[in-house]
Amino acid sequence: SINKFKGNLIKEMGDGMLAQFNTAIDSVLCAIEIQKQARQQIKEKIRIGLHLGDITFDHEDIFGDGVNIASRLQSVADPGGIYISESIQKSIRAKSAIKTKYLGEVKLKNVDYKVNTYCIVEEGLPIPSRAKIEQLKGKSLVNKLTRSVYTYIFLLLLIITGVYWIQNSPKTGVVPISSLLILPFDNFTGDESLEYVVAGIHDALIGDVGKISALRVPSKRTANAYRNVEKSIPEIATELNVDAAVETSVTCYGDNICIQVKLVSAFPEEKQLWVRDFNIEKADISNLTKKISREISQQINLNLTPREEELLSETKPIDPEAYEAYLRGMGHWELGTKQDLDRALGYFQLSSEIDPDYALAYLGISRTWGGYVQHGFLPYHEVSDKVDNARKKAIMLDSSLVEIRAGMATKYTWGDWNWQKAEKEFLKAIEINPNYAFSQAYYSHFLAIMGDPEKGLPHSELAMELDPFNTLYMSIHGQALKNAGKYDEALELLQNLYEIEPDQGIALPALWAVYHELGDTQKALDIAKKIYMLRENELALRSLEQGFEEGGYHKAMQRTAEMMITQRDSIYFPSWQIFTLYCRAEIKEEALEWLQKAYEEHDSNMPYISIDPLFDFLRDEPRFHSILKKMNLPELKS
Repeated sequence: SINKFKGNLIKEMGDGMLAQFNTAIDSVLCAIEIQKQARQQIKEKIRIGLHLGDITFDHEDIFGDGVNIASRLQSVADPGGIYISESIQKSIRAKSAIKTKYLGEVKLKNVDYKVNTYCIVEEGLPIPSRAKIEQLKGKSLVNKLTRSVYTYIFLLLLIITGVYWIQNSPKTGVVPISSLLILPFDNFTGDESLEYVVAGIHDALIGDVGKISALRVPSKRTANAYRNVEKSIPEIATELNVDAAVETSVTCYGDNICIQVKLVSAFPEEKQLWVRDFNIEKADISNLTKKISREISQQINLNLTPREEELLSETKPIDPEAYEAYLRGMGHWELGTKQDLDRALGYFQLSSEIDPDYALAYLGISRTWGGYVQHGFLPYHEVSDKVDNARKKAIMLDSSLVEIRAGMATKYTWGDWNWQKAEKEFLKAIEINPNYAFSQAYYSHFLAIMGDPEKGLPHSELAMELDPFNTLYMSIHGQALKNAGKYDEALELLQNLYEIEPDQGIALPALWAVYHELGDTQKALDIAKKIYMLRENELALRSLEQGFEEGGYHKAMQRTAEMMITQRDSIYFPSWQIFTLYCRAEIKEEALEWLQKAYEEHDSNMPYISIDPLFDFLRDEPRFHSILKKMNLPELKS
């Protein structure tokens, strides 16, 4: 195609190509033909970026903004799509009938200004959703790189990359499927009181399909965001970057359960690939989602691994009443109020009494006791034994429960400081279900604590992909970027999150930390005030104000720490909080004193001393090294 349209193939770039054309229209026509042939012949997804701009020739290679912008447009393009810069759009708009759609000013890697970007509108090409367009406008990718070169004006660069080598499906005859969304189930039983059952089966199906490692499956929260939304499957698929969707309806629920399942492709057009009706006895409901998962894998021509075959194999039937009690409990547990947690615990305990060998009942009990702590209704020490006992019972009955494995991994990391057991449980959880966002997000932080934050970043990125509407995982990734020293990327992500959800409890401290590391003390102080305002801590707010007037940011941190110390007899302030304030004030002696207290209190934040840049000024101190050694944490250079 490049030769046909008088282009010049400059070089291959990994899984991509770099090409130059004589005219803008030739490049666009070539790009359209490439996408058409890709859909028809190889059934793969290719991303293409086009730009007219400056380049530099250097030993038969080319460099410069022209290459850079084309490459970065490619990297943000939709799979199967064509993104062009404004320079291309202006060159073709008067010379052809090719339609374009304006996407806005996009911030690109290695480009120090925003680029007006368009996509080509053509049959078979994906159109970015509003959510994708907003993401493009606010997404910063990497730091600017510079090169001193001789500039040559040329017309165009074409980048073709991002070919996803996944299995072709001879059964479907469409673009191969490597990701799919399990849409919320429709309740066609005529009984609205069965919504909790329908929601429970939906959750179970996401969990079981998620065990297939060759598929990316967005979370239940993400799927539920599309309940009662007037959007086509291609529109939804474009927003979430998935290939297909599963539509399911429950039509009867009594002694038997009737369910219809449809698999629908999104590209190159919306098309029903497979439909099947299931009619099973209620006692076999625990195996229903496993059967559906195996059928889906067969329909899209995915070979399950021996481990996946084992995880999706049928188990003994369960008592229908125990299952229903569990589902009712989950319906209340998700609401999170004290009253609902009380009801959830009652249902889970009833489920375990009906069937003492039902693992999910004990999973529910464990989650509920944890919920009391999470929502501030009970202190951890009052429920820790109850959580552990229920977890142990659940894992003894079913070792494949990913929620239990992930929960144990976090307990070993932030509770017990047992790194060997923590890693074992994280890896087991990811093996069981690589699409469980919780495991991926917190494993990212575990790897950072173990001294390798870069290695952890892909895991927190994947968590955001799996659950893009969950601000918790955005916050966790922001923290991971900060701990990896990628302050600019962390700042942009956290600033965007702050605009979306200004009261996010994890994002705010992370944003404070990033401003601190960047030396923007005024914005750091503003975020600190926001945090203490949300906590309704008037003493801290006054201390920040008075300290800042007295001696600026560092004095504000010092005075706030001193206030907390004087008030500890009547108000509980964790030693860790005082320690971090002294670190922000850069006062070593007091910081080390309160670090020791936080260690003695076994504060759950202690593992971060191995990696958080806030503590870099202490890394040469013997007392700091001593605590790292006691915790068996890696020692980094200051």
